[in-house]
Amino acid sequence: MVATAAAQRRDAEAELNLPPGFRFHPTDEELVADYLCARAAGRRPPVPIIAELDLYRFDPWDLPERALFGRREWYFFTPRDRKYPNGSRPNRAAGTGYWKATGADKSVAHGGRTVGIKKALVFYHGKPPRGVKTEWIMHEYRLADAGARGAASKKKASTGSLRLDDWVLCRLYNKKNEWEKVQQVKEEKEMETSHSHSHSCGDTRTPESEIDNDPFPELGSLPAFDDMGPAAAILPKEEVQEMYDLGGDDWLSGINLDDLQGIGPLPGDVNFYGSMLVSPMAAKTEQNGGLFF
Repeated sequence: MVATAAAQRRDAEAELNLPPGFRFHPTDEELVADYLCARAAGRRPPVPIIAELDLYRFDPWDLPERALFGRREWYFFTPRDRKYPNGSRPNRAAGTGYWKATGADKSVAHGGRTVGIKKALVFYHGKPPRGVKTEWIMHEYRLADAGARGAASKKKASTGSLRLDDWVLCRLYNKKNEWEKVQQVKEEKEMETSHSHSHSCGDTRTPESEIDNDPFPELGSLPAFDDMGPAAAILPKEEVQEMYDLGGDDWLSGINLDDLQGIGPLPGDVNFYGSMLVSPMAAKTEQNGGLFF
């Protein structure tokens, strides 16, 4: 939503064909004499930079995105309705709250005479008289021609119309510029979200930093089995070293023949493996001298 509003604002500014470095900071006199008077008389203003809408249908924080120009203050032409059918008091209800006048009205002079009236208003969220005051401020400029305006107002009232003024000019701003700060935070979050989303969609591979790139051990670093045979594959490294310390294959050289006869078949003897294949029944028969009991 923020990106769309910013794009619309940029498009509106491009259509205005404003000169480089243009800043719209008109004085009260310029707003009334050059813009409001021209709009009320049906003439084109010097620059079509002020949007036209019913300002009282919206909350103030929803209005900046509907403006044609501005970052910290926004300008609108808006009609005003009367609060009561036969009265001249304006209806200040707007959006989810209402505008409340503050301070005294100020006259706006042009060419030595008063051409407009400036009124300051503050937006309250909720219903009167318990509304919550906000930081949104509005300066309302209306024409000061009381005679013509009063006659037109009476004519409209006699026809049952609630319209009090066809056009007034309003300048809107936030006292602490909170709206601009909030919009900047939203834009930053949207940019971060879109960036992270594009990154996750565009790169679905496993990062190389997460891949185990440890090289396989060189053959020379593997344990040397050499002459130890299958025993080295199952013996712990410490026992293999002890066997090497005892002389490797010469560990039987110091044993007498008589000692060898008493320890039974050895792993190197063919009868050792054959004895392992003899059934228990045959072994028992051999022990009893060939007799079967």
